[in-house]
Amino acid sequence: MAETAITTVLAKVAELVAWEAAVLLEVGDDVRLLRDKLEWLHTFIRDADRRRRLRDDEFVAVWVRQTRDVAFEAEDALDDFLHRAGRRRRRRGPAPPLPGTGARCSGWRWSWRRWRPRCAGLQVALRHDLSARVRQIRKRLDEISANRAAYHIEHAASPAWAASSATTLAAWDDLEEYTVGFGKYSDMLREQLLDVDTVPGRALVSIVGESSIGKTTLARKVYQSPEVRNHFAIRTWTVLPPNSRPADVLRDIHRQATSQLRRSPSNGQNAEDGGCDAKGGKDISNSLFRNMTGRRYLVIVDGSIAVADWNSLRASLPDEGNGSRVLLVTDAAGLEVVGYAGGPTYDPIELTRLSPENTYELFRRRVFGLRGDCPGRYKSRYYQDVFRITRGLPLSIVVLAGVLRSKELPAEWDQVMAQLLAAKDQPQHCKSGSGGARRIMSLAFDDLPHHLKSCFLYFAAMPESAPVDAARLVRLWVAEGFVRPRRGSTMEEVGQGYLKELISRCMVQLVDKDEFGTVTAVVVHDRLHAFAQEEAQEACFVESHDSTDVLAPATVRRLAVQNTTDRHVHLGNALPKLRTIVCDFANGGAAKPSVCIHSTDLGFLHASKFLRVIDIHGLELKKLPDELGSMIHIRYLGLQCGQLERLPSTISKLVNLQSLIPKGRSGGVLGVTAAFWTIPTLRHVVAPFALPRCLGDLYSLQTLHGVQPRGWDTRAIAGNPLGRATNLRSLELSGLTAANAGALVTALESLDLLVHLVLQGESLPPAVFTVASLRRLQSLRLVGAMDEEDDADAGDEVAVRYIRPNLTRLSMWGTMVGQGFVDMLGELPSLAELTLMWGAYEGERLEFGDGAFRSLQKLRLGLPDLEEWAVSAGSMAALVRLTLLRCAKMEMLPEALGGMKELEEVVLYSMPKMVGRIKEDGGQDHHKIKHVPVIQTIW
Repeated sequence: MAETAITTVLAKVAELVAWEAAVLLEVGDDVRLLRDKLEWLHTFIRDADRRRRLRDDEFVAVWVRQTRDVAFEAEDALDDFLHRAGRRRRRRGPAPPLPGTGARCSGWRWSWRRWRPRCAGLQVALRHDLSARVRQIRKRLDEISANRAAYHIEHAASPAWAASSATTLAAWDDLEEYTVGFGKYSDMLREQLLDVDTVPGRALVSIVGESSIGKTTLARKVYQSPEVRNHFAIRTWTVLPPNSRPADVLRDIHRQATSQLRRSPSNGQNAEDGGCDAKGGKDISNSLFRNMTGRRYLVIVDGSIAVADWNSLRASLPDEGNGSRVLLVTDAAGLEVVGYAGGPTYDPIELTRLSPENTYELFRRRVFGLRGDCPGRYKSRYYQDVFRITRGLPLSIVVLAGVLRSKELPAEWDQVMAQLLAAKDQPQHCKSGSGGARRIMSLAFDDLPHHLKSCFLYFAAMPESAPVDAARLVRLWVAEGFVRPRRGSTMEEVGQGYLKELISRCMVQLVDKDEFGTVTAVVVHDRLHAFAQEEAQEACFVESHDSTDVLAPATVRRLAVQNTTDRHVHLGNALPKLRTIVCDFANGGAAKPSVCIHSTDLGFLHASKFLRVIDIHGLELKKLPDELGSMIHIRYLGLQCGQLERLPSTISKLVNLQSLIPKGRSGGVLGVTAAFWTIPTLRHVVAPFALPRCLGDLYSLQTLHGVQPRGWDTRAIAGNPLGRATNLRSLELSGLTAANAGALVTALESLDLLVHLVLQGESLPPAVFTVASLRRLQSLRLVGAMDEEDDADAGDEVAVRYIRPNLTRLSMWGTMVGQGFVDMLGELPSLAELTLMWGAYEGERLEFGDGAFRSLQKLRLGLPDLEEWAVSAGSMAALVRLTLLRCAKMEMLPEALGGMKELEEVVLYSMPKMVGRIKEDGGQDHHKIKHVPVIQTIW
């Protein structure tokens, strides 16, 4: 897509124009003329790209392709200039980062003025070369423009309804997955899953239908229903990527099952490996079989599974006649498994398209919400049109609604409908309606503002049907240069806004968000993902590969490799124009990762001097090449490789680095030079590093996770160790000792923007609750003993309301606090989630007083020594979910639970005595929780 290519070059040119006085000198005129030419082309290319997607004019397709190629040539020329200038700078002393990398403007402008006299002579050759290349590019653009006139490629203005960058969108978080028209299917599915009396053995249940018909939506609704959650002790959901391996399927099911059964008392993390991955001798199939034995389970497999893989799964799941179920969500091709089920099998539940009435009902809810509706005088006009355009296909309905929910009635609606209806009547559209579905997706993509087009196409680099971590995605967008700066907001906040806009437009599905309204995970429907991959491939935006060689390594600019098999991916050729490599490889566990790439030292990247993003997951990699330091354009370096042992010292030369996220051997600390902590563009460091005594000028740093303050000895440090990283939003420290306390408190006093804090170690200072600067703190996790010298101070109980007014989530492990401290926590006005686990509380009796924890919605208690838990009638009035883990000595549940009207779920882990007390027949505590819809008991 030429539009994204031109947008990228224009952003880069804007950076260079801002740089002209210090670097470009007289070349600035050539660059500005190039920018002007590209801006004019940009106004034409949007319509041409749309027509190219319609495949109705070969001349347009050729013109778009040639324009895109010249835009790429311009990007290469500019990047080559920056790269060569950067290499020469490094040989003559340090220089500031390039613009657009997050460094503070005043700093790099002053530094360039100081550096300019040293580089004036050497700039001549570079300047001449860039000038010549820019003029040649402008000449080619003139020729392409002349060809447009010669071949009568007319420009059609974009429709009046086409989105501008200032489009005001409807709410992004009100898009509930409505199962309109699925009532009978829901009843059938629920009956088959809960039918223990008729079919007590493990049975296969299946949902089938064409792609985009709503199979996953139906399954998820029933999966999350109170009846199903009450009925099954273990519930797992596995999405099958293409060409997945049986071992990976079993491993994912085992991970989910284990996380529901066990909690590690040492640090509170889910014991997801269950001991099978960490110890290579154990067989995953046997381990899964043992975990499932004695429990009623529901295993959902979403995707097409081969018969051989089904046999492997079936052998790993016990059949004890207790009503366990396996639910297969697939298309018609996946029905082959049903004939080989080897046990009780229900008739498949086959979904069909929606009726006109249900089509409009789904459309109405997506556009106007649950209770809203189209004004009566327009309703009849659009009732039939929506069905004629979508033919009752749920995905088409949802995407169309995503376009129209930001348009004005009736003028813009009429234009959109007219365009789609005209396209529907063209003879090339097939009767099945699949062409119509693609037309709707294409229209929705055309309607995206320029900056969102690149963001959406980036999903082509992500695995199909798999949830995508939102924080990772936004950091990648920022590194790629897709996110525009906005006054008063960080780049990450702007990126979150982009993601929410894509969700609002129904191009991306929300998977999860936190209590603070931040999107944490998203997914793209498989048909939209296929559309993104097709468009990205056509536009040379991203090339996606699995187990095949890259066909044209000399031209690929972004490369995505998803390998879920045990085959090798050969990437031995040089990739000279590569900007981005994103890889997700099959991972055989910590004991023996899969070797999915021949060049495990990343030697194939040596020729990729323009690299901006390296994001590799699951590769067997022990070290990085020293040549990495010469790739000065790198903004993002993510290496989730469990075997990584060290980082090269040259990493400190990556003067434009924004995000460094390596994962080394478990428990190990990666070494890094002191110079690394002076890179001014750093925004996110998530790595097992030892912190130095003091950081450099890291005013862009927002995330610092996994680090240990080994140099923070109060006796050897004077001043604030984080005094020049005052924009930190998220901090996670481990290995804290009493010697670090003074330096830690001093550091916290300067972090008034901090919203997330994790402290872990043998000694934690109580000042974390009294430092006045942390008023914005929202999430706090403490693991380790905490000094309670001020615990009895009654003044703290009042002051904490004002000092921590935004604290929403609190988790404590091993802190050994007393009742007075808990009383103080009860005063927190915004606390919605509280976790007190092993050793967090010291005492046999715990009391929640009257009016305490008034905002609390989720409570987790894992206190083995707790015998009595007293709750006053006015406490925890908003509680929704209660989880008790291994409180084996607790004699009874609090009477006050019976009056908590908002309580929706009670979960008991490994508490057999309490399970007996809540039984419906004769349980002494049954009356306290009989009003709760979901009660789960797991041991």
